[in-house]
Amino acid sequence: MTKRKLTKTTKVFEQIRQDILQGHFPPGVKLQMENLKEQYGVGYSPLREALSRLVSHGLVRIEEQCGFAVAPLSLNELYDLYNIRVYIETLALELAIEHGDDQWEADILASWHKYEKYLNRKTDRNLYPAKWDELQKDFLFNLVKACQSPWLLKLRDILYDQADRYRSICLNQNYKNKKMLFDVIDENQRLVSAVLARNKNKALQITKESWQISIKIIAKKLEQQLSVFNKKLSKTKI
Repeated sequence: MTKRKLTKTTKVFEQIRQDILQGHFPPGVKLQMENLKEQYGVGYSPLREALSRLVSHGLVRIEEQCGFAVAPLSLNELYDLYNIRVYIETLALELAIEHGDDQWEADILASWHKYEKYLNRKTDRNLYPAKWDELQKDFLFNLVKACQSPWLLKLRDILYDQADRYRSICLNQNYKNKKMLFDVIDENQRLVSAVLARNKNKALQITKESWQISIKIIAKKLEQQLSVFNKKLSKTKI
């Protein structure tokens, strides 16, 4: 099967998205169309479409009479967003454990095998946050896809996209941390075992504990980043 060629809009969307997630465009910074056009080598039409898509993903916002700007980050939004995500994810997992069939179990094992293989604790190869996120996303989706609620999965996808930058804070800061790597592997292995055993209480407990740890890590890193950003901003206003 031939690989589908990306459209100009999709290509520039992915480029800007990654640059925002990597912190190349700080929170609140204005995205000047002329500069972006030159930087990414693309015309106004696909650029405007890409920015509009980034608005729907929560990474960019439209400012009246000022065009586009990178959406701000805040601790309040972090806690609000992730509290809702915890509720949605655990509900979807609970329903999936109740309704999942043999194919669902096989898909979980297959996605976990690819994810764990990439995170392999026995190798010293470089890990890349984008690839880590891709495999993690696939694994987590397979865990809950048997919930038999299309709307629940749609809401989950929306929240997942909205959490892009907050999640990237954790990955970008910790993907070289061996202890974190080992913890992620052990935690997910326990989760897979509990899910396949249809031990709903244990699976939900592991999931909730994992979410709370992630929220604390992200909040700590976000506080540090916001402090640095605010200091830089105050200097530019003097």
